[in-house]
Amino acid sequence: MWRCWKFAAHEVTALRGSTHGFHAARLLGFFSGGCLPVLLVAATVLAMTDARPDLGSGHPSAASASSALRHLRREVLAMQGYTPGEQVSDCVKLNTNECPYPPAPGVLTTLNDIGAERLRLYPNPVSQKLRDVAAATFGVSAEQVLAGNGSDDCLTVIFRAFLRAGERVAVPWPTYGLYDTLATLQDVEIVHVDYVRSANDWTLPSHLAQQAAKLLIVANPNNPSATLTPVAELRRLADQHDGIVVIDEAYIDFAPAGSSVLPFLDQHPNLIVLRTFSKSASLAGARLGLLFASAELIAHLMKVKDSYNVNVVSQALGVAALEDRDHHRELVRRVVDERGRLGRLLAERFGGSWPTSHGKFLLVKVGARAGEIYTALKAKGILVRWWNRDVLRDHLRITVGTPAQTDRLLAELSVIVDRS
Repeated sequence: MWRCWKFAAHEVTALRGSTHGFHAARLLGFFSGGCLPVLLVAATVLAMTDARPDLGSGHPSAASASSALRHLRREVLAMQGYTPGEQVSDCVKLNTNECPYPPAPGVLTTLNDIGAERLRLYPNPVSQKLRDVAAATFGVSAEQVLAGNGSDDCLTVIFRAFLRAGERVAVPWPTYGLYDTLATLQDVEIVHVDYVRSANDWTLPSHLAQQAAKLLIVANPNNPSATLTPVAELRRLADQHDGIVVIDEAYIDFAPAGSSVLPFLDQHPNLIVLRTFSKSASLAGARLGLLFASAELIAHLMKVKDSYNVNVVSQALGVAALEDRDHHRELVRRVVDERGRLGRLLAERFGGSWPTSHGKFLLVKVGARAGEIYTALKAKGILVRWWNRDVLRDHLRITVGTPAQTDRLLAELSVIVDRS
């Protein structure tokens, strides 16, 4: 039988790109001697080969490959995709707000203990244990929690569930750019309502609720300013707005105690609160987020999420992170302490200004040289965030790192500034 397969492979190869008669005759003559099953397979291979035309240059089908683009939605063709912060190895990363310290020891133990059998099977489709532990941690019921593949996944669920094409979402601006990307994909209008900005603070625009929007989203603390809107003001917004109010609390753990609206979830049926494990739990690579809402809303949002949207590893790591609150508090304390140190040293050595930070970064106004400084730091292996647009063009957003990373940043800044 092996002789049959070897001969078939040779002859099918020869048939490609030739007149088939001679080799077809040899195949038929040979296989009539008892290798008919192999003949059938060879014939199938030949048919598949014929069914796939050469798409080389000059072939009519080459043009059709690009013409397939016309089937894409016009919104996708026209949009600028979301631009995440650069991910570069072997550098000082102060551009994407990851936590600079390792996750809880129990997280690492859990990671090492996940065996092949757990990887072989699908995860729990609704992340039940994670929801149970999150509910106990944050003082809600498990029925009020939905887990996502990062809080970005939770945002996608919200846009899918609430917004029809042509409807409107409103955000204070500038803020997290992914909101715009999701609005474009959902074919909805997004309205930017400018923050009231001063050197030390950005405050919520008073007319945000008057935008005829079905959905309002407020990042609190805001990204990229790290400014904080008081709970009382957010609760008034939820009362005023005849629609859904989403408070994205990705950085809330770095704000003063009592800054979250989550304890008031039951008092505002139109309120949704988002949290992430990326910033204060050192699990950005695990992609894990939580959505909190009324049990009635969660029941319907569950129908919209992807079937197994959180993998088995991330579910287990999230549980381990939530169960070690002492380690979490220590991570937050170290970041907040270093945030204060970074601000003091920047002010002493370079001046500049930034809004009071309640996040894990500073939005520093450096003037017209912002782009130049960003490029010079990058050349030295230090990444910060710069946006070449509107009101952010003269700012750099600097993530709070370790003390050693702060010292390296300040040393390189001194060289760059002295060079001018």
